[in-house]
Amino acid sequence: SSPLPRGGPPASAFVCARREGPGFSGGVVMVPPPSREDMVAQAWVTGFTNIAMLPVTIQAFSYGKHYEGIMGMMAMVTSSLYHTCQSLDITFLTLNEGRWHHMDNVFAILSLMAMSIGFAQLPLHSVWRELFHAASVGVAVCAQLAYPWDVRFTIGPLVFSVVFTILAVALRWKHLRFNRQAGMIAIVSFVCAVVCFVQGLDDQKDRMRLWHGGWHIFVSLFSGFSLRAQRGPAKGVEPSDVFDKSD
Repeated sequence: SSPLPRGGPPASAFVCARREGPGFSGGVVMVPPPSREDMVAQAWVTGFTNIAMLPVTIQAFSYGKHYEGIMGMMAMVTSSLYHTCQSLDITFLTLNEGRWHHMDNVFAILSLMAMSIGFAQLPLHSVWRELFHAASVGVAVCAQLAYPWDVRFTIGPLVFSVVFTILAVALRWKHLRFNRQAGMIAIVSFVCAVVCFVQGLDDQKDRMRLWHGGWHIFVSLFSGFSLRAQRGPAKGVEPSDVFDKSD
């Protein structure tokens, strides 16, 4: 189908179509539901559920993982603004939903990449940790600027981080200590998050985007319990601090 005009359809049109204009790059744009009440409800569900990430960012800062805390905070803010602009068919700071969606993609990818490498428990001030995070930003930004709506360029950076994590874990296995209980909860939360995300892809069957709201909640739970699992079984001891003395 041909792209919609730059101004887009009216809020009363409940469609999913391609729109041209700044920030969209031909991406799929979901227009809000027909009634004003539904628009507001959808904005609350998809926007407010991002607040579940706030305790996780505070947790990351308390562990001394400032990079993870910043990435989580940015993902929370940009996702909230994207979904609010999408649901209410508005702009914020002159930026439309497409711009905020683009930023949301970048920070969501970077947050998941950071969560992945956390399982290698690299020392907080190590060169390898710093290099990985710097490379992650480069890879994710370039991939999303090149083809923001091509799923291969979303999955690609995540595969890069998983491969790097597997290699790092293999090399550091004898040093690693995990909180197994938190790890199991993280796995269950991740499975629930994936189910919610997949179910929420068909927004015509889920007008209020309840499934996508569930994705926000469960991916936040996954992140929080992953941080606990990576911290190790000893209370108050960060594995990275121990490694700084022995590596």
